[in-house]
Amino acid sequence: MPVSIYVKLADLRPPLLREMLFEETTLTFYQQHIMRTVLFLALCTVLLFQAGCGDKKNAGKPADLPDLYSVSITITSEGKPLEGANVTLSANTSSSNYVPMGTTNTSGIAAMQTYGYDGAPAGNFVVVVTKTGSENQKEVTDSEGIVTKAGGENYRYIDEKFSNKASTPFSITVTEKKGAKESFEVGPAVRVMIGKNE
Repeated sequence: MPVSIYVKLADLRPPLLREMLFEETTLTFYQQHIMRTVLFLALCTVLLFQAGCGDKKNAGKPADLPDLYSVSITITSEGKPLEGANVTLSANTSSSNYVPMGTTNTSGIAAMQTYGYDGAPAGNFVVVVTKTGSENQKEVTDSEGIVTKAGGENYRYIDEKFSNKASTPFSITVTEKKGAKESFEVGPAVRVMIGKNE
């Protein structure tokens, strides 16, 4: 004959837990069963939470990646925020494999990242700024119905000197205490074709 089990939450109070753990219990078999089930589920929940919400920020972080500090760079063109510019920090003396980089948003601000982690290592860097894009592309639909863009020309939209480590006039120092926050002006926009797409 099926047995209906109903336990009020108020019944799951510490004294019952203490009785069950020390086996000096007046609990019925069903109360003990429910209590053990609740404890087991609670333990599983805690373990799953810890496994799922561990230190994801540092998951897969290379052991030789240096400490990183907040770096924000603002790029303007004729005093106006320049969106979509790629900013790269090139170390003056270090041969590190990790290169801080970022892309400016609508406010012209690039929040630098290194190997996908926020910030840049402490040190002195030259700042390389580029902005390129494609024009006159046509939409092409493949046999599976996927639409892509093809053809057209590639253009550079800021002075070439800013995109070369040897010629850029920009530099920045990242410190352990303050990180860095700088603004750079790239002058008037240009439109120079640098290649064609097949």
